[in-house]
Amino acid sequence: MTVANHITVARMALMPVFLGCVLGYSPDREYFRHIAFALYAAAAISDIADGNIARYFGQVSRLGKRLDPLADKLLINLSFIFLASNAHFDPGVPLWAPPVFLARDVYIVLGAYLINERYGPFKVAPRLSGKTTTVLQMATVISVLLGTPLTTGVLAGTVAATGWSAVDYFFAGYKQVQERKKN
Repeated sequence: MTVANHITVARMALMPVFLGCVLGYSPDREYFRHIAFALYAAAAISDIADGNIARYFGQVSRLGKRLDPLADKLLINLSFIFLASNAHFDPGVPLWAPPVFLARDVYIVLGAYLINERYGPFKVAPRLSGKTTTVLQMATVISVLLGTPLTTGVLAGTVAATGWSAVDYFFAGYKQVQERKKN
């Protein structure tokens, strides 16, 4: 296993501790918020680091190409679910938000699966809309963990980016299907 993959696995191993801190937070246990923030910041930094290390040292692997996005989606979606379930975070994550973010990810994966089954293998390349959405989702989680008044605005931007990326990935998939039909 490569160094980058070890970093990804370590990020996944931090998740239960992070999620436990999110659930354990209350105003009289402020330290859980601080620990959760530190763990999330470490996870976000490791997300940037693992990909850069893999590319720089020529350690891009099939495992890493699957493990890294899985770790990202688990971290982001579980963060929103757990933050929404703890009403002590103010401003917090509304209960409707996690299903919106999760639905986008399921939609993209399901669409890719269906296209693959019907038309054969195709490439799902990272897109600007997807990267923007991920950055805004991470910023929203950080904003909630820090308790900033900007949370509502950041969340609104994140929801808009989530919709944009769902539409963008739809058209990217549609374009590949149309190209396959021509051939």
